[in-house]
Amino acid sequence: MKQDNGRRVLLGPFIILVISFFIYFIRYPMWQYFTAIEPIFGMLIISYLTVLIVSLFLLKKDSKKSLSSVFKNSNSRMIFIGIIFGLIYLGLWYSISFLLGSKFEFTSSTILRDYETYTFYSLPFAFVLYLGFSVFGAFAEEVAYRGYAQTRISSRYGYIVGIVVATLFFSLEHIHVFQVSWLIQFFRTQFFHVFLFGIFVGYLFFKSKESIWSVFSFHALLNIFSVSVPIVVTPTFEFVYHIAETASFITIILLLHFLPLKKVAKETN
Repeated sequence: MKQDNGRRVLLGPFIILVISFFIYFIRYPMWQYFTAIEPIFGMLIISYLTVLIVSLFLLKKDSKKSLSSVFKNSNSRMIFIGIIFGLIYLGLWYSISFLLGSKFEFTSSTILRDYETYTFYSLPFAFVLYLGFSVFGAFAEEVAYRGYAQTRISSRYGYIVGIVVATLFFSLEHIHVFQVSWLIQFFRTQFFHVFLFGIFVGYLFFKSKESIWSVFSFHALLNIFSVSVPIVVTPTFEFVYHIAETASFITIILLLHFLPLKKVAKETN
């Protein structure tokens, strides 16, 4: 990829972010017209499909290489590595939360977590759509913010800046509602997790020789676990989640740093 000036390098990721915000701006008022969950998940999948199409277009246009080469690391080893790191993270997070006194509750009422107030035509079908949205959303985001944004920014400024700036775009992309109260809550809670998540995934993408499949499998595993495992964790004090997330991500970043993953990735190409 040839060296571009700074503005051109940032233009594409900025376009993806603006399009995401535009989609959310249109989508949010539509929610009031839905009472059943299946159409909502269909709308969410279409939203991510739009982002994916734009990202693939920009990736093809700016990278000057075939899309097949972007997804060339489609092998079980890279997928396996992402899954292993996902399991390590989850094990660390739950263990640290437990040691800090958090209460764990196993319940069947979270099968449609965050959407419990909506009706459904078929619970199994609604849950399959929920899983599909979670997995497809992970793929679209990784293509957009690691496969395109991070690769493009790194080509101009180096991998550290590429990871940090792409993570910032990725974190801001999770602003789905443009209300002051929601934004304050987002930056107090969700932004912290998403940013640490993006830093690790960006580093994994770099260490795996830009394998989309390693970061996608990590991202998808965490999403699947979040929507399908009926565990409710109640913290004993405000910063339990922040401590657990910080300690967990620092640990797996250090583990990744000392793992000869680039050599492994090179052998599988």
